[in-house]
Amino acid sequence: MKLTRLSIIIAVAKGAIKTSAFSASSNMPPAYTKPGPAFDLTSTSKATPTYKLNSGHEMPVVAYGTFRSAPGEVGPAVIEALKAGYRHLDLAHVYGNEKEIGGALKQAFDEGIVKREDLFITGKLWNSDHDIEIVPQACDHSLKNLQIDHFDLYVIHFPVCWKHTGLDTPGWGASELGDTSLIDTWHAMEALVDAGKTRSIGVSNYPLVLMHDLTTQAKIQPACNQIEVNAYYQRESLVNYCLSRGICVTGESISICASFSV
Repeated sequence: MKLTRLSIIIAVAKGAIKTSAFSASSNMPPAYTKPGPAFDLTSTSKATPTYKLNSGHEMPVVAYGTFRSAPGEVGPAVIEALKAGYRHLDLAHVYGNEKEIGGALKQAFDEGIVKREDLFITGKLWNSDHDIEIVPQACDHSLKNLQIDHFDLYVIHFPVCWKHTGLDTPGWGASELGDTSLIDTWHAMEALVDAGKTRSIGVSNYPLVLMHDLTTQAKIQPACNQIEVNAYYQRESLVNYCLSRGICVTGESISICASFSV
């Protein structure tokens, strides 16, 4: 079976976590052009090398992504990916395939293809689930769909809050903006760690100014920032800002965005 799109994770080396006072009137941080620490793998002896996140947990540096995986195909594709040696699955509620993936995971566990403790599973909080009281509900909903009891990494999918439309109805279309601040959503994410629902938390698609905002106000520093980065869009300032704070940069669309046609 031909596997669907791969999400290659660019894991970056450790860096000191720095915190400082930040106010709403603070200016955007200066551009960061100094190269970050050298690439470092925690282990090269495993089938998939791992990188140690600032949360202390190891993340396989190559993940199998499930964006735009067709219904009826994503489950078998996940099984084949696990058989091929993938141990990191990059998932998201808005992809609309969590239940099918959950069935594939159960099959993999039941058939002894892989054990849960051998997997690193990443999930994502959708834009319409940013309200403080909705964040834990959204996480629980995804965990139930996937038939697992915790995420290894749970990230804010986009730095934008939409009004809640129901856990079963995430959508990409135009939505009305909500009024929950990004930092309040982050504090709700931090509570998920305390509750044991995820081991690490991170963000996705965060630009430099929002990373500065977050890192200076967070109680738990983000373990990663998943961003579009490739040879044509290198984003050195953002990457090096994350590097300097020990935040892993996860590369998505490393060759070209799945939404583009060329």
